[in-house]
Amino acid sequence: MQNLTIDQHLQEALAHLEEAINQSIHSVADNQASSKEIGGKWEHFLGQFYGMVKDKGKKSRVNLLSWISFAKIR
Repeated sequence: MQNLTIDQHLQEALAHLEEAINQSIHSVADNQASSKEIGGKWEHFLGQFYGMVKDKGKKSRVNLLSWISFAKIR
């Protein structure tokens, strides 16, 4: 049952990320000058995400990143 919840959260997160990507593309297509601002938002988000994974991993002594084969991600 817990795996179903994890899958649901990841699917929801993916849907939100897809919408953010679409809005980012449309925003920059409408105004090229906004690319720096939009890029900054993505850098901030990815930095927070990576930091959260590392911080929670340290606190729980569980290395989430070690479970992922980055070679398989394409």
